[in-house]
Amino acid sequence: MTRSTLAVAAALSMLLALAASSVQAQSTDSHAIVGTWHLDLDRSSYQPGSGPQAMTRQFGIDDEGFLVSVRITVTGGGNPTFAMARVRLDGQDYPVWTNGAVYQFLAEGGQPEATAAFEEVNPRTLRLTQKNAEGEVGPLSPNTWEISGDGNTLTVTTTGTNPQGEAVRNIEVFDRVTN
Repeated sequence: MTRSTLAVAAALSMLLALAASSVQAQSTDSHAIVGTWHLDLDRSSYQPGSGPQAMTRQFGIDDEGFLVSVRITVTGGGNPTFAMARVRLDGQDYPVWTNGAVYQFLAEGGQPEATAAFEEVNPRTLRLTQKNAEGEVGPLSPNTWEISGDGNTLTVTTTGTNPQGEAVRNIEVFDRVTN
C-alpha cells in the first residue's frame, strides 16, 4: 500500500474505534452478530473477479436499541472505504453513511441517499436489502448473512447480476474477533 493509502486506512481505523466507543458494551446475547469480524480471504470466494484486500465489520447495539454497523474495507485496488448504518432489524430503510455521503455532507450538508434494510430471518440469519439514491434495489441485493451455530463465523452470501450482465456469487466468510 502507498503512504497515502496507509494514512487513510489509519483514519478509517480510528473511525471504527470511535464508532465502537459509541455503542454499548453488550454480550452476544443481545444479538448473535454483535462483535467485530475480520474477513477470511482464504475461505471467501468472489465470482466473477477478485475481492478486497481486507475487510472488518463491527456491530453493536446503541442506547436506543439500534444495531450500529460499521464496515472498513481495503478494495482490491488498495483504496480504503467505509460504510456505517444505524438500523433496526425490521426491514425498513435506514441511511448508509459511506465515503461519498460524508464528502457530500461536509461539502453541502446533504444526507445519505443510499439505504440499507436489515430483516431478521431467524436469530442467526439476517437479510440485507440495499437501495441506491433513486430508491431502486441494488442488483446484488438482497443478500443473506448467516452466523454459525458456535457464533464464531459469519457468512455473507451475495448473488445477482453485475452491471456487465455477469452472474455474481460472492461468499464472504468472517471470523469473530471480539464479542
